[in-house]
Amino acid sequence: MTDDETRQSNLALMQEYQALLLQRRFDQWIQLWHDDGVCEFPFAASGRPKRLEGKDQILSYMTGYPSRFSIDGVDKLQVHQGLDPDLVVVEMTIRGRAVETDKPYNQQYVIVAQTRDGKLAHYREYWNPLVTAEALS
Repeated sequence: MTDDETRQSNLALMQEYQALLLQRRFDQWIQLWHDDGVCEFPFAASGRPKRLEGKDQILSYMTGYPSRFSIDGVDKLQVHQGLDPDLVVVEMTIRGRAVETDKPYNQQYVIVAQTRDGKLAHYREYWNPLVTAEALS
C-alpha cells in the first residue's frame, strides 16, 4: 500500500471510529483496534484510568461512557495527516450532556492515533478537564 493509500485508509478508519462510537455499536467499534492496542487519556481525573491496554480493557472502559455522558452529536471532525502515513491527528468537538447532572457536556478533543496494518495501535485523547468537571459537578 502506498503512503497516500494508507492515509486514505486511516481517514476512513477514524471516521468509522467516531460514527460507531456515537452509535454505541461497541462490538463493531472494538474491531477497529489491534488486539494489543493502547488507549491513553493523559488528562483523566484522579481515580479514572489514564492507560488501557488490550481490546478487553478498552472495550470494558468505553462501554461505560453512556452511563456518564449522553452525546448528541459531533459538531466538528477534522482529520490531519502527517508525514508518517500511520499517524493521524483528529480535532473534534462534541455536544452532549452529563447523565447524572443533566448539565451540558460540550467538549473539544485532540486525538493522536497511531495505526498499524489498518487498525488502531496507539490512541491518545486530550480534552479540557475543566469542562468535564463542570458537567459532572
